[in-house]
Amino acid sequence: QVDNSSLTGESEPQTRSPEFTHENPLETRNICFFSTNCVEGTARGIVISTGDRTVMGRIATLASGLEVGKTPIAVEIEHFIQLITGVAVFLGLSFFILSLILGYTWLEAVIFLIGIIVANVPEGLLATVTVRATEGAEGW
Repeated sequence: QVDNSSLTGESEPQTRSPEFTHENPLETRNICFFSTNCVEGTARGIVISTGDRTVMGRIATLASGLEVGKTPIAVEIEHFIQLITGVAVFLGLSFFILSLILGYTWLEAVIFLIGIIVANVPEGLLATVTVRATEGAEGW
């Protein structure tokens, strides 16, 4: 018996035998794959494919060819961050100009600018998104 959980996700051991049982190499009982573990019995084998021609090699090739796109929540969070950034920069520059007009020194105006931009950083955003995602995964 072999453990194919790294390939199939099944935790139950599968029986293997020398008999050819199916045309599909993934279905036949006389082939074991790289990354499977023998959990019961003994066996002797012959390597029939290597590299990209193996099942694991084909999986790796398919996985490397996939384009990873942004999830809808990642797009929304990015949009929200751009919005908050725009508001923070606008407010910071507005107060920078206003403080110069009111007679503050250049250094004090820059401190206003930095303080307002930093104050607009949503510190709880990561925690809020994590909690909401957890609640969504639990089916709330």
